[in-house]
Amino acid sequence: MNIHDIAKLAGVSASTVSKVMNGKDKDISEETRKKVLKIIEEENYVPYFKFLEKEGIRNHLVGLIVRKQNRERENIVLNVERAAREKGYGVLIGYVENDEETELLVRQMMKKKVSGLLIDSTKWIAAGKLEEAAVYFGETKKFDDRQKAVVYYRLSDASGMATEKLLKEGHQKIACIARQGDTGILYGYKSAMQRFHQKAQPVWIYECRTLGDIEKYGIPQVLNENVTAIVCGSPEIACCVCKVMERSRTTVPGQLSLISVGDDRILEFSGNITAIKLPGGKLAEAAFEYLFEMMQEKKEIEVVKRIPPSIIIRGSIRKPAQEKQGEPIVIVGSMNMDVTIECAKTPVAGETLRASKVYIYSGGKGANQAVGVGKLGGQAYMIGCLGNDMDGKQIYAELTDNCVHMDGVFFDDVLPSGKAYISVGERAESAIVIYPGANKNLSINQIRRCGYLFEKGKFCLLSLEIPAPIVEYTIRFCKRNHTEVILKPSPTDGLKEELLSEIAYFVPNEKELHAFVPGKESLEEKAEILRKKGIENVIVTLGAKGCYLRNREVSVYFEGSGFEPVDTTGGADSFISAMAVYLSEGKELMHAIEFAIYAAGISVTRYGVQPALPDRKAVDVYEDEIYSKYDEKRREWET
Repeated sequence: MNIHDIAKLAGVSASTVSKVMNGKDKDISEETRKKVLKIIEEENYVPYFKFLEKEGIRNHLVGLIVRKQNRERENIVLNVERAAREKGYGVLIGYVENDEETELLVRQMMKKKVSGLLIDSTKWIAAGKLEEAAVYFGETKKFDDRQKAVVYYRLSDASGMATEKLLKEGHQKIACIARQGDTGILYGYKSAMQRFHQKAQPVWIYECRTLGDIEKYGIPQVLNENVTAIVCGSPEIACCVCKVMERSRTTVPGQLSLISVGDDRILEFSGNITAIKLPGGKLAEAAFEYLFEMMQEKKEIEVVKRIPPSIIIRGSIRKPAQEKQGEPIVIVGSMNMDVTIECAKTPVAGETLRASKVYIYSGGKGANQAVGVGKLGGQAYMIGCLGNDMDGKQIYAELTDNCVHMDGVFFDDVLPSGKAYISVGERAESAIVIYPGANKNLSINQIRRCGYLFEKGKFCLLSLEIPAPIVEYTIRFCKRNHTEVILKPSPTDGLKEELLSEIAYFVPNEKELHAFVPGKESLEEKAEILRKKGIENVIVTLGAKGCYLRNREVSVYFEGSGFEPVDTTGGADSFISAMAVYLSEGKELMHAIEFAIYAAGISVTRYGVQPALPDRKAVDVYEDEIYSKYDEKRREWET
C-alpha cells in the first residue's frame, strides 16, 4: 500500500493525498480531507508516525507481552490474535521472563507506535500515553492499584475446584503434588480442605523441582499415607503419576482418583484424566475487548474482572474404596472444657489435697469421641450445643482442626459452655465432676434439623451426659434412619429399659455394668442379661486388662495392649471412636475391638483426652500385631 493506492481508493490525485498528510490542505474541501483520512486509517497505511500522531490516526497494531512461565501462554496468544484479527488489528508479540524485560519491551513497543498494550504483569509499567490503553492480565489477584484495567484468573480457584470435586465424591485423604513455587495451587488445595473441615496433613503435600522427583520421592511419599486421591498441579504431573501407577499396577480410578489443574489433549490419551480447564482463552478475549473499547472510544476504563475456571469430566475419579474410606459417623453428645488436676490420689469427702499439675483441654464425651474418629481418618459429624463464649469458640476451633464436621453444632446465648473437673491419682485412676452448661439445651428440634446426617450416617455415638429425653429421642430417630447406635452409659442413670433393644453396641466399663445390672452375678452373666434384653453386642471395657464381648455368637475376653498408663481419663472415648472407625470401614467386630484396644492403650500413655487421642499412623504401627490377634480369635471361634 502506497500513496498512489490511497489516492486511487479516494478518487483523488496523489498530490491531494500528500497535501492532506503534510497539513497543506487549506484549499482542499473538508469532505475530501475526511475521505482521505478515513481510507488511510481503514487500510492501516503508515507513512510516518508524526503524521499519525498529528491526525490521531490509529496504527491498527497492539502489543502483547506474555511471561514465558505463564502456563496458559499459548492459549492467550492464539485467542488474542483471533480477537484482534476479527477487529482488523495485528498483534506484536513479545515474551519475557521478569519485570525488567517487561519494562524494556513496553518501551520498544511504544517506539513502534502500537495503539494499545496487553501486559502479563502484576507490576504497573510506565507507558506514557498508552497508559490509557493498557490492560493487564495474569493468574493471580495481586495487582498494582495503579493498573486501571485488570483481567485475571486464580490458580487457587482451579486447585480449590479440583479438591472440592474430590471431597464431594467422598474422598478425605487427598494429596497434592505441585511444582515448587506454585503457591496458588497449594493455597487453593488447603483452603478447600479447610472449608470441608478436613485437615491437610503435611505429608500429603509434595512440591517437586522435576518430574523425576515426583517419580522417585513424591508418589511414594503420598501413597505411603494411604491417600485415595491426588490433585496434580499440571497435566505433565498428572501424566507422570499415571505412568507410575501403571508400573505399580495401581488402577486409576479403581484404587486411586486423579485430577489435573490445567487441561491438555494428552490427558485424554494418558489415563483419561479429569481436569480443571484454566480460562486462558476467555481471559484473552475479555482483555482484548476492554482494550478495543479503550482504543475506539478513547476513554478511561477502570475494571477488575475475574475469570473462573471450568471442569472437564473424564474417567479418573471414583468414590473411594470402602476399606480406605469409612461410612459417616454421627456423634451426639457433650462438649466441655476439661480441667484435669493431677494429685497423689483422688480426694474423698472432707479431704484437701495439693495438685502437682493442672491441665486445661477441650473435652466432653461427645467431643472426645468426635476428635477420636477424626484423628483416625473417619468421617465425624458432631451434634451438640456450645456456649457463645471463649470456651465454646475454642472447642469449636479444635474440633474443626481435627477434621470434625460441625454442621450440627449450635451456639447457645444463655448458658456457658460445659465444664468437667477431673482428678487423676498416681495410679492413673480418675474421678470426674461435670457441669453440663449449654449441653442441657440440646433439643429435639436440633436433632430433627440434623436429620440429613442420620440419613447418611452408618453409626451414631451416644453417651448419657446430655438430657435423657434427647438420648431417648436420638435412639428412636436412629432406628427410623437405620443408623446403628453405639452407647457409652456414662453417667449410668437416665436410660429406659425399653430402649435397650434399640442399641447395637453397649460399651460400659466394669463399674457401669454393675451399676446398670445390680446383683451378685458375674460379669459374663450380667452381660448376658443385657443381651437378652435386646442389646446386640455388649462390650465391657476392663482398662489395662482389655475387654469382654458378649453377643449371640461369642462370649470372649480380649487381652490388653500392655501399654503403661499415666492418665486413663480418655481411654473409653478412644476405644469407642476407634471401634466405630474400623466398623465404618467394613471390618468385623472382633477386628475392630482389637484395633480399639491398641488405640485406647496409646491414649492412656498420654495426659489429657483430646491431645492424647492417637492418629491413624500411631495405631497402624501395630497393624500386624492387631491383625494377628484378631486372626487368632477368629480361628479359635471358627473351630
